[in-house]
Amino acid sequence: MFETVTIAWIFTATAVVFSFIKWYLSRNDDYWKKRGVPHNPRASFYKMYKETMEKGLAEIIKNSLKPFGRRVIGSFEFSTPTLTVADPDLLRDIFVKDFHIFPHRRIFVSGDPIGDKGVANLTGEDWKRIRTIITPAFTSKRMRQMASIINDCSKTVLEVCEKHCNKGEPVDCKRVFGTFTMDVIASSAFGTKIDSHNDPNNEFVKRVRKAFLGATFLRMMLAIMVPWWVWKLIPFVDNPMRMDGDHFFRDVTRNVIKQRKETGQRYNDFLQILMDCADENAETVSQE
Repeated sequence: MFETVTIAWIFTATAVVFSFIKWYLSRNDDYWKKRGVPHNPRASFYKMYKETMEKGLAEIIKNSLKPFGRRVIGSFEFSTPTLTVADPDLLRDIFVKDFHIFPHRRIFVSGDPIGDKGVANLTGEDWKRIRTIITPAFTSKRMRQMASIINDCSKTVLEVCEKHCNKGEPVDCKRVFGTFTMDVIASSAFGTKIDSHNDPNNEFVKRVRKAFLGATFLRMMLAIMVPWWVWKLIPFVDNPMRMDGDHFFRDVTRNVIKQRKETGQRYNDFLQILMDCADENAETVSQE
C-alpha cells in the first residue's frame, strides 16, 4: 500500500513538472501573432541544436528571412520572443536616432563579481560610469603606444612561417593566427609575455585554450536557458559562462598590477593604459 502511494506521488509530481515545463516553453507562442509580426514558429531544442550544428547561426538567420521577403521578422529563443532586424534604415534608427530607447544589449550573468561588472555586462548608470572611465584608453595616441607589442608578436609569426617555408611544410593558418592573437592579448591586456607558437604547454596558454574551447554549443544553450541564480544553488557546478573558475586570470592580472605599483615600472600595454585611466578618474573624483 505504501509503495503504491509513493509511486502515485512520484508519477503525479513528474507529470506536474513536465506540464509546467511545457507551459513555460509555450507560453509565448502567440506573442508575435498577437502583434501582427511575421514570424517563425518556436523550434524544439533538438531542432535548434541540429540546425545550428549543420548550418551555423548566420545561415539560419539568413534562411529565416527568405519566406517573408522582409527584413524584420519575429522568432523565438526557446520561449523568449526575439526580433531580427535586417533593414539598414531601421538599424540606423536603433543605433543612432533612437538609441535612448534601445540602450541595453543582451547580458550573460556568470555570478563572477568582477566579470559581471565588465562594460559588456552593465546597463544604465553603471554602464555609463565604466564607459566614461575606459573611453580615454581608446584614443588613437594610446592605441599607437601598443604598436610595438603587436610588431613583436608579428615577428614571431613571420619566423614560424619562414620555418615552415624552408622545410616545405604547409602552414596551419588557423593555428598560427590563433596563437598570434593569444600572444597579443596576453602581452597587451595581461602584461604577460608568452610564446604560444613555440611553447604550447605554457600554463597561460593551456588555461586560455581550456576556457574558450570549453565554450561549446551546449554550454551556451544552458547559459541562455538557465537563470544565473540557479547555478548558485548548485555549488559543485560552475556557471557555463564562467571561464575563470579558479580565478587564474584574475590572480595573474592582480599580481602584475601589484608588481608595477610597487616597482613604479611602466609599460606600453593596454593594462597600463587602463591603470592610468583609473588613476586619472580617481583624481578627478577626489577633486570634485
